[in-house]
Amino acid sequence: MRLLVILFFSSLSVCLSQTDSLFIEMNDGSIRLYPISNIKDIAFSSTITSVEEQRLIQQVISSFKLHQNYPNPFNPNTTIEYTIPSFGQVEINIFDIQGGVVRSLEKSQKHPGNHIVIWDGRNNNGTSVASGIYFCHVQYNGKMLTKKLALIK
Repeated sequence: MRLLVILFFSSLSVCLSQTDSLFIEMNDGSIRLYPISNIKDIAFSSTITSVEEQRLIQQVISSFKLHQNYPNPFNPNTTIEYTIPSFGQVEINIFDIQGGVVRSLEKSQKHPGNHIVIWDGRNNNGTSVASGIYFCHVQYNGKMLTKKLALIK
C-alpha cells in the first residue's frame, strides 16, 4: 500500500494565496510536485484524519486562480488565464501604474473552469498604450486577484 502525506496543511492560507502546486511526500521519502490546475479530484482512503482536511484539500483544488499572463513581457498581445470553481460574476480590468483603468476586458457571468482572455495592448478607446507596467485585476464573487504585466514595444 502506498501512503501519501500532504505537506501543506500547517500553512494552508499561505498555500492558497502563494503557490500553484501541491507537494506530496511519498513513503520512500521522495517529494513530488503537482500543479494544482492539473488536479481534478483527490480520492481519500481510510487514512484521512478528518472531514475538515478533506474539505480544505478540495477547496485548494477548486479555488479561484489568476495565472501569470503569457508571454510576459509581451508585444503586442498577451494571454490572461483564470480559473473559477463555480458559476459567478467575473470582471477583468487592466490598470496602469497610477491605478487608472486602461481597459475593461470582461464583465459577465461565467461557468466554472478555466477561461482565457486576450489583451491586445489597447485602451478602452482602441488606442495602443505605451510600454510599461500594467496590472490585470480579476474580480470573482467578491474575491480579487491581481498580476503584473509588462508591455515592451
